[in-house]
Amino acid sequence: MGKRRVVVKGGGANLYYISDSGGTFYVTHKRVGLILDDNIDIGKTRSLDDALSLIRSHSGRGIESID
Repeated sequence: MGKRRVVVKGGGANLYYISDSGGTFYVTHKRVGLILDDNIDIGKTRSLDDALSLIRSHSGRGIESID
């Protein structure tokens, strides 16, 4: 699958990434700052659906798009 970009609804910090390796899906939150960009590890799951649920839970918003 590689790396998927997930955008949640609303503005602000709404960019997440899902990557997989060996059947484990890793979720990171991309924060864009004035000085440095920052990737925060949110967690890992065993399915894509669980990874999307993790993003919804962390952001408190629905999914807008998945690339």
